[in-house]
Amino acid sequence: MTDGRWERVSHRPQGRTAYVLIGQLAVTVVAASLQFNGAIDGQAVTPIACALLLIFGLPHGTLDLELLQRRDGPGLARLLTAYLACAAAMFALWQLAAPLALLIFLAIAVEHFAEDWLAVGSRFVAYGTAVALIATPALRHRVELAAIFTTLTGSSAAATLGNLLLLVVPVAGVIAAVGVGLLWQSGARSRAIGLGAALLAEAVLPPVVGFTLFFCFVHSPQQLHESLARLQRPTREVWLRIILPLTLAALAIAAVIGAAAMRLSLDAGALRASFVTLSVLTLPHMVVPYLARRVWTGARTEAQGAR
Repeated sequence: MTDGRWERVSHRPQGRTAYVLIGQLAVTVVAASLQFNGAIDGQAVTPIACALLLIFGLPHGTLDLELLQRRDGPGLARLLTAYLACAAAMFALWQLAAPLALLIFLAIAVEHFAEDWLAVGSRFVAYGTAVALIATPALRHRVELAAIFTTLTGSSAAATLGNLLLLVVPVAGVIAAVGVGLLWQSGARSRAIGLGAALLAEAVLPPVVGFTLFFCFVHSPQQLHESLARLQRPTREVWLRIILPLTLAALAIAAVIGAAAMRLSLDAGALRASFVTLSVLTLPHMVVPYLARRVWTGARTEAQGAR
C-alpha cells in the first residue's frame, strides 16, 4: 500500500536528526557491552523500554491529519471518522482474533518501515531492510521473541512466528547489509550508520530494547523531521498546538489498554499496552493517508473533470 509517502522531502536526515542517528550507534555499543556483561535483564527493562517506545515514538504520527487537510484535502470530520474507525477496528481485532491482529500489525510495520529507506534507490531493498528490522531479533532471541508473541496474543501458536522470522533473517539480513552499503555510497552516511546500529541493537540486545532503540532513534526522528518539513510551520507552534496534545491523547489510549491488562504481570501488561497501542495507531496512520490521496482525492478529481 503506497500513498504518496514514497515521494519524500529528503532522503537524508539533516541537522539534529543526523546527530540522533549517529548517537544511536554510541548508545547501542554501550548497551551491547552491558548486555554481554550480564547487566541488562530483558524482562526487568521491558516496562522502561515500552514506556520510552511510546513517549518518544508516538509524536511522529501526530501530524497526519494536519498534513492531509492541506491543499483542499478531505475535511477534518471525514478524516477523524476514518481514523477512529480504523483504530477501533484494529482494537476490536485484538480482542476477537489476536493472532490475526499480530500478523496484520507485522505486515503494516514492514510497509511502514520500508518508507524509511528510500535513499537506497530500490523498493526491493527497502522492503527487505524493513523485514530485517522485524526479523533480526530472532537470531539470538528466538525464545524471547516467541514469548512476546504469546503474551501479545494469548496463544501459544503465535510462538511459531519466531521460527518463521528465523527462517527469513539470513536473506533479509543480506538485503539490509546491501542497503547499508547503498546508503553509504549515496552519501546518506548518517542513515547508513543508523541502520547498521539498529540491526546491531536488535541482534544483540533483548528484543524490546533493540526495537525501542530503532524506533526512537531512527524511525520516529526521520519521519517527524520529514513531516515538519512538509508542514512548513513554526516548529515551536506545531509542537505546542499539535504534537504534544495528540501525543498525550495517544498515551491516554495506552493507559486505557494497559489498565485492561492489569491482570497480567508488569512486563506483560507493558508489552500489551505498548504494542497494541502502536498497532491501533499505525493502521490509521497508514490507511487514512492512502484513502485521502488515492480514493477521496481521486474521486473528487474525476468528478471535477466530468463537469
